Amino acid sequence: MKLSDIAIRRPVFTTMMIAAFIVFGIVGYQRIGVDLYPEVEFPVVTVTTVLPGASPEVIENDVTDVIEEEISTIEGIDNIRSQSFESVSQVIVTFVLEKDIDIAAQEVRDKVAIAAQKLPDDIEPPVVQKLDISANAIMWLAVMGDRPYRELSYYADKVIKERLQMVQGVGSVILGGFRDRQINVWLDADRLDAYGLSPLDVTRAIRLKHAELPAGRIENKEREITIKVMGEYPSAEEMNDLVVAYRDGAPVRLRDIGYVEDGEEDIRTIARFNGNPAVALGIRKQSGTNTVEVADRVKAALKEIRQELPAGIHIDIAFDSSLFIKNSMHDVQFDILFGALLTSLVILLFLRNRRMTLISVIAIPTSLIGCFAFMNALGFTINNMTMLGLSLAVGIVIDDAIVVLENIFRHMDKLKKPAFRAAREGTSEIAFAVVAATLTIAAVFLPVAFMKGVIGRFFIQLGLTVTIAIFISLFVSLTLTPMLCSRFMRPEGKHGPIYNALERGFHAIERGYRAALAFALRRRKVIVLSAIGIFAFSLFLTRFIGREFITQADESRFLIRFETPLGWSVERTDEVARQAEAVVFSHPEVKRAFMGIGIGQAREVNKGIIFIHLTPKSERTVSQQELASMLRRELNAIPNLKATVVTMNPFGGGGFRNTDIQYILEGPTLDDLRRITNRITTRLGQLAGFVDIDTDLELTKPEARVYINRDKAEDLGLDVATLTQAINVMMGGVDVAKFKDAGERYDIRVRALPTYRDMAHDIGRITVISRDGRRVKLSNVVRIVEGVGPNVINRYNRQRAVTLYANLEGKPLGEGLRELNAIVAETLPEEPGYRTELSGMTKQFQESFAYLGTAFLLAIIIIYMVLASQFESFIHPFTIMLSLPLATIGVFGLLLLTGKTLNIFSYIGIIMLVGIVTKNAILLVDYTNQLRARGVERTQAILQAGPTRLRPILMTAVTTIAGMTPVALALSEGGETRAPMAVAVIGGMLTSTFLTLLVIPVVYSLFDDLGRWIRRRWRGEEEKMGEPTTPAEEAEETLEPVITR
Repeated sequence: MKLSDIAIRRPVFTTMMIAAFIVFGIVGYQRIGVDLYPEVEFPVVTVTTVLPGASPEVIENDVTDVIEEEISTIEGIDNIRSQSFESVSQVIVTFVLEKDIDIAAQEVRDKVAIAAQKLPDDIEPPVVQKLDISANAIMWLAVMGDRPYRELSYYADKVIKERLQMVQGVGSVILGGFRDRQINVWLDADRLDAYGLSPLDVTRAIRLKHAELPAGRIENKEREITIKVMGEYPSAEEMNDLVVAYRDGAPVRLRDIGYVEDGEEDIRTIARFNGNPAVALGIRKQSGTNTVEVADRVKAALKEIRQELPAGIHIDIAFDSSLFIKNSMHDVQFDILFGALLTSLVILLFLRNRRMTLISVIAIPTSLIGCFAFMNALGFTINNMTMLGLSLAVGIVIDDAIVVLENIFRHMDKLKKPAFRAAREGTSEIAFAVVAATLTIAAVFLPVAFMKGVIGRFFIQLGLTVTIAIFISLFVSLTLTPMLCSRFMRPEGKHGPIYNALERGFHAIERGYRAALAFALRRRKVIVLSAIGIFAFSLFLTRFIGREFITQADESRFLIRFETPLGWSVERTDEVARQAEAVVFSHPEVKRAFMGIGIGQAREVNKGIIFIHLTPKSERTVSQQELASMLRRELNAIPNLKATVVTMNPFGGGGFRNTDIQYILEGPTLDDLRRITNRITTRLGQLAGFVDIDTDLELTKPEARVYINRDKAEDLGLDVATLTQAINVMMGGVDVAKFKDAGERYDIRVRALPTYRDMAHDIGRITVISRDGRRVKLSNVVRIVEGVGPNVINRYNRQRAVTLYANLEGKPLGEGLRELNAIVAETLPEEPGYRTELSGMTKQFQESFAYLGTAFLLAIIIIYMVLASQFESFIHPFTIMLSLPLATIGVFGLLLLTGKTLNIFSYIGIIMLVGIVTKNAILLVDYTNQLRARGVERTQAILQAGPTRLRPILMTAVTTIAGMTPVALALSEGGETRAPMAVAVIGGMLTSTFLTLLVIPVVYSLFDDLGRWIRRRWRGEEEKMGEPTTPAEEAEETLEPVITR
């Protein structure tokens, strides 16, 4: 081979080429980022609109529906989801993955601008944002201390937050448990009534008398002076003197009808870290940045910030997602190194020569380190996918070097050729098989790398990483390996007892294999029927193997979502949350916990979260899943508390929650949906394995409905707007102006004293002023009825919908989904208007298996095309590819024995085997063809090729298994997720290797007979099947294309 000849003749040039891979690989490794999974930009755009004081029904009809109507005309939309809360509308538009996110966001902005003309006049401007999968906080910080809460809030917001927002890579900082400074104007309803004033008189007076408005400037020939009217009160105390009105010639001031307080916002959010009150800061990274790098920069900034904080205030890291990423990637790299060590020991065991072992093993670091140069150039990161690719490559990249070296050594040792000649001829003889085997593996990963859907975006880095590594190893095996063999490898004339004992063992194995092969060739029908039976049995085993999306890893961290009944106050929710914290901290495995109530855009005071960090997996006897199950039972035993365990899963895929099952039901009315979902959830609760069953249907929020007697109101000169505004001021509170202090601006909020607004009937005590100046109590014109209503209205593709959520415990996702589908089919009415959709992980599970099935079939087709092109035959590729079904018994058998499931990782392992197991068959078929071309009779060629290629076949198989063993053991952090892939590869290699050695030669002979029969029929010859031919005639027929003849 020309490439090998150049490498052998020019050793320095060859060394420098290989050194270039290592040098640029080291540089790339230093520059490459670290993350848990590849960065995936999902084309999701959100539109958030605020209409203060509006009910969910009003938000749905007047805001959400108007925006959805305009947006739905945009091309490339996958689905539209929306949530209509009190005062807030959120529309989530998910586009197909191929849609450019920037173009999508601009198109949504254009449509929202058109819709804005149809929206109510008093809405706040709609906010259009791109939703990033990394928008969740990567870190939570807790600001605590013995200072007043207002001071903690000030330093968290004005000092720490502003400093962290300047850190490179930080996208935004969100606050939890934060209460800003606020100037509260408390109104006494009785005094207002006594002075004949309305709440609207107060708000009007503050807006007019606490204001700084433009007043122009003074100009003359010499200078220009800006006029500044100091119309704002400098302190809350002085604002008490603001005159609201005059009665009998005397001023009525704010202090006469209430008082002004320099206070804080209402308690709508609470945060605690390890049971201590705190102000929380959530760090979100910018899109496209690296999680670990951003977290490290934030920690560096915190060191400086801590030195500047006053005594009594400190910052703790409550949650840090980068810790698991670092530990996981460190452990994966250890798996790679350990796999490389095991592989090297296997090679040493087979070769029993340190020089030969070193020459072979050089391919591992060269291929893996060189791969980092290409990863850096392609913008990849060190993540689960790329590291898993390198783990897979450890046992593969050395295969080519082993095969080349073993063949060169055979030429030196048995054929007694000089070193240079042995290197040239040995490499040339085996080069075709090596290239063919490498191309088949590369061909397998092409469909994996370019799969559709979210799963394809994640696996593209794995596929390309493995492909790059094996191509580097191919280059090494055809250049560096023969060059080193020609100069440093010499057959040893005398060997030690260990070498001789092992050599006798290998010879005994070869003799035994030759005898077994001869028996198989005499009993071809038995061998073929046995192989078919084994394959059929392997398919039968799949009935006992569960199917799921991914295996949940023990990450030493998880999240608990909890909620209390709708309508509960934040104080009442906090009482229950303290009980939940006590339960959490009763487990010694819990290292730290961060609790937050009312965190999120909706700030729902009856809902909260608890981030839980556990002690490292190696330091506890209870697994994360076992602890989560215990906490689920204990927390749900607390009265009026509903708790759900949530794992950290990056494949959520668009659902609002991260649960195993997300099932959307669409229907015409909320009452119908409530009735149907209640039946479904009741039946699910009776089935084993379904936990955390919940829906997003919230229809029981207490509400006070105010019915206006329109005739009376009209007679008294009152309109709906005046009544509504007065109620809103007294009961809910209204921000009427801003208060400035030290360069900061704070809200001035007007509201009734708590004693005048804690019951629904207090609405009737509010006094309003009619158009003709009469004072009217609202009780004279309104009727107040307490009831319940929706807290949020959810829609999917412009239809009212409810999403069913559930987690699975001890039940694979595939089985759970089948049971749920059966229940829904029995429960859902057959009337038009009802539909079902999958969402989140459930949707990804179904789509991903479809994409993986397509990738599997495409891989088989591509490999056939590659093999047919290389062997210039339509028959030989079938012979080689029959090694694939021989691997299935090992794959499914070992998955079943180890308790693993069929998931996306084990499926990727199966697709990998399509390329790996064909290597052994290629070595056998290629060398058999070479021997027949030299005139050896077919059966003798098979009996000679098998034992000759046995040792390299066993070496490549065992090295692949050795490289996968650390991954299969799942001892590293997050290893449970990766283990099924390694188990599938190891099981497939075990059975495929041993069955291939017998079945493939038998099938080769059968196909050869079939080919000869076809040629005879084609030529019209009369000679019978099995008639002897000369070796030369047989070789000629074998090498010619079968069909073209």
